[in-house]
Amino acid sequence: MQPLKASQASGGLRRSLTTRGLVALVAGALVLTGCSSNPNAIEPNDLPDFDSAYKVKRLWKANAGDGMDETSMKLSPAVTSQQVFAADVHGQVYAFNREDGDRQWRKKTEDRISGGLFAGYGKVYYGTREGEAVALSAEDGSELWRRQLSSEILSAPTSTGSLALYQTIDGRIQALDSETGEPRWEYETAIPNLILLGGTQPVVTAGRVYAAFSGGKVVCLDEQTGSPIWERRVAESTGRSELDRLVDINTSLIVENGGVFTATFQGKVAVLDWENGRPYWAKDISSHQRLSSDLGTLFVSDDQGLVRGVDQRSGTFLWQQDKLYGRRLTGTAVQDDLVVVGDYEGYLHWMDQSDGKLVARYRHRGKPIVSAPIRHDDVIYVLGSEGRLAAYRLEARD
Repeated sequence: MQPLKASQASGGLRRSLTTRGLVALVAGALVLTGCSSNPNAIEPNDLPDFDSAYKVKRLWKANAGDGMDETSMKLSPAVTSQQVFAADVHGQVYAFNREDGDRQWRKKTEDRISGGLFAGYGKVYYGTREGEAVALSAEDGSELWRRQLSSEILSAPTSTGSLALYQTIDGRIQALDSETGEPRWEYETAIPNLILLGGTQPVVTAGRVYAAFSGGKVVCLDEQTGSPIWERRVAESTGRSELDRLVDINTSLIVENGGVFTATFQGKVAVLDWENGRPYWAKDISSHQRLSSDLGTLFVSDDQGLVRGVDQRSGTFLWQQDKLYGRRLTGTAVQDDLVVVGDYEGYLHWMDQSDGKLVARYRHRGKPIVSAPIRHDDVIYVLGSEGRLAAYRLEARD
């Protein structure tokens, strides 16, 4: 396995490097693969026994192409009030009716889609390994525009309605006009040599853009100009080797309750003041997965398969679920009053968000789930690595 050098990820070498079996999790993948040559390999826990308190009802299932097709990409679906959108690494983009899963359209592009999708304001946005930003019509999948950016796009974009925001692997946030794709502004920061294969989706709120970068840096930018309002590093590199010093933010940001919550690989879970970037607290947890939150609690799955509930205000660990240890968990999502994650055998696991107790389980399919479930209303939408998309609702047992 070879980690990704940021300096090699752009320009003429971009295509050859991204097809050489680069891993999404550098050290994390080495620990969790169970490879016999790795003395640090974690043996995954067997499926734990518990008393199920909920019945899992699958509302519908659909085929969304080849999914991630054994790559290290995380092509998260996008959900709106009426539609669910999904893509595979071979450039097929799908739109499904959110209520019954009926396919509305399929767009066969020739793009190597490399980040998750964003859908909103009548458009579907994605990025490619060749560094192209693309916008499709949500109504019929027709291409509205595409724009060549500076390097690969390995995270989902976002949109404000007037701007489309893309983060590229070379440490840039690029804002494009959502109607035309014309550049509006750009922010750039230095990134380290060794980085994770992936990225963080920018978050826009109250006229500000919040973004995180390799090296553990979080920034707050003015939405209209891209000018920095504040910049802060949430974790510092330590260790002798380049791999030991790898500190990267490759998870979601949560911006709420006056804080910017994030997690770093081989670093910390931390919160910064959203006005000025002042740190409130930081806890030693290594995570590269999507965070979720509800009612003042942060839910984190770490790189070893532990799931924790963390008090947003103090950083206190409220509970820890260790029965899924080593099962290569996805990020978390909140459904009803429960926390849900997927695992490497295709199982979904639900936990009570008050104490972490396991309360339900369902096998999505016999292939890994690598991207976190997406919630809309009381339904979660799950895309497996092989392209199976499904919607699930819970019903309490009598």
